[in-house]
Amino acid sequence: MDFMTPWPAIFAFDLGRYLLTAMVISGVLLLIPAGAVALRRVRDRLPRANQRWYELRHSVVATSVFSLVGLGVYHGAQHGLFRVYSQPAQYGWVYWAASLVLVIVAHDAYFYWAHRWMHRPSVFHRIHRTHHLSVAPTQWAAYSFSVGEAFLQAAFLPVFLLVVPTHTTVLFIWMAHQVVRNVAGHCGVELEPRSWLATWWGRWLTTTLHHDMHHEHGRYNYGLYFAWWDRWCGTEHPDYRRRLASLLSSIEDGRALQSRVTEV
Repeated sequence: MDFMTPWPAIFAFDLGRYLLTAMVISGVLLLIPAGAVALRRVRDRLPRANQRWYELRHSVVATSVFSLVGLGVYHGAQHGLFRVYSQPAQYGWVYWAASLVLVIVAHDAYFYWAHRWMHRPSVFHRIHRTHHLSVAPTQWAAYSFSVGEAFLQAAFLPVFLLVVPTHTTVLFIWMAHQVVRNVAGHCGVELEPRSWLATWWGRWLTTTLHHDMHHEHGRYNYGLYFAWWDRWCGTEHPDYRRRLASLLSSIEDGRALQSRVTEV
């Protein structure tokens, strides 16, 4: 088989999951009543004109890079270099579940430290600046990376698979989780339920506000899925928790007002 033969299918899969997720989030934002969107909006600044097309263009380029790395992973797995397996019984369901948790936690740690490295002045303009041109990002900014950053983001998977045997369905779920969290984190509107965000464990998860403040300020909130690295390492924005509490209060006040209007 020619080395590039699987590439179109890999590219279509990578691009398709990004486009589908971004379109679904866009549809959700259109379906939510304008008043509810206003209550959940995490910033006042609006995206620039034509910004979405800029983000989409760079996302397609980044997806091409992801698919090339994916092609290497495919061939590496075929030749036993990367530890991918397809029969759950080979390691059992407990290991299956543990590996799913591990890949998510490990990816979050990798992202945090790679992200901090990309914000070093000597690195930022060469690798990470493309993503930060979206000061008020939209859901289409999730993969808006330079070629260099796309390779850095994609490098996690082959490194992980060199060490940890991982089932194909675990990889699929991790990829789906990654793109949904990433797209939602850039959409500018807090979509998670208030009851989720208000719990003690919910506050260890990153929110749309958390990542939006990173785009707004740059030097804080580097985490991807979880807030613990930022809290442990002192990189959480000092105003984040107050703004999150204010957002939760605004959502609750809006719900109470809507309830009174309905009763009348």
